Amino acid sequence: MFKYFTFLLIVFSQSPVFAQQSTAFKDENNTLFLYGLEPSKVVEIKLQKPLHKAFKSNECGLVTVNSDDVIQFESQVITPNFNFEVKENPKTCNELATYPQIFRTLNGAIAIQGIPNKAYKITYPNHQIKRQIIANECGFIQIRNFSAPFLNLPTVTKERADFAFASLPINKPLACLKNKLYFPVGFDPKLAIASALGASNPPTTAPPSNTVNSQNAQPVAVKNGNLLIITGIPPGDYTVVNASNPVQKKSYTVTSKACLVSDIQSIGSPNNFLISRQGLTFPVAWSNLQTVSTIPVCK
Repeated sequence: MFKYFTFLLIVFSQSPVFAQQSTAFKDENNTLFLYGLEPSKVVEIKLQKPLHKAFKSNECGLVTVNSDDVIQFESQVITPNFNFEVKENPKTCNELATYPQIFRTLNGAIAIQGIPNKAYKITYPNHQIKRQIIANECGFIQIRNFSAPFLNLPTVTKERADFAFASLPINKPLACLKNKLYFPVGFDPKLAIASALGASNPPTTAPPSNTVNSQNAQPVAVKNGNLLIITGIPPGDYTVVNASNPVQKKSYTVTSKACLVSDIQSIGSPNNFLISRQGLTFPVAWSNLQTVSTIPVCK
């Protein structure tokens, strides 16, 4: 085991160590490696992977979903903390003509108007799976054919952070033979340390997506008129910044309602934004956001 601990000393002496870093990498076959662990210790990994469920609308075309999580219906993202109008279940299908497309039932379920007796796929984009894995005697774990786009890992400072699998560094695989750790020729420890989402300098343009990533979830960004709406975010102090002119920005305090609403006119109506929280920054593109008809109550 001397060789194992010596290697960790080399890793941390050659590279600066930050709270938002993890000794994690992937190989060319999409095998996830998490190393620098205490041998035989149980490690928890949280995988964020979309969950798909089948639903069928009733004879009136209503799809009823009991969920406190963000869901995606067709191409529409629906967040449960929107102040949807509360309606009684219609006594006849004709009554739905006066109902909004999405409403909340008296028992708190979300009801969506669709096509009668049609099968639909509801997606839960923030679905997380917890896995308890025991590190081997060489102090690392590996998961072959890894497919989850996001994962939550322990960091080098024994905290936790979110990582994008696509952004993990690629390196040659480790080997554990007869409880001894072997490093392949060409293994570079400086290229085997992953940075968490938002831990590095953010881009000034946003990716083609209507979501941003927080420390513990994948929040949803949508718009209504001139309002930028961010939901599914943990409480804390946030800053919405004009990416083209960072001097134009506005600060918000997010409560337990886990959302914020920002009038983009107050920061120059830019097309690209940066959402910052406690050192983590995420890009958002206005043109990529979906328009919604309701505005959440965030205060």
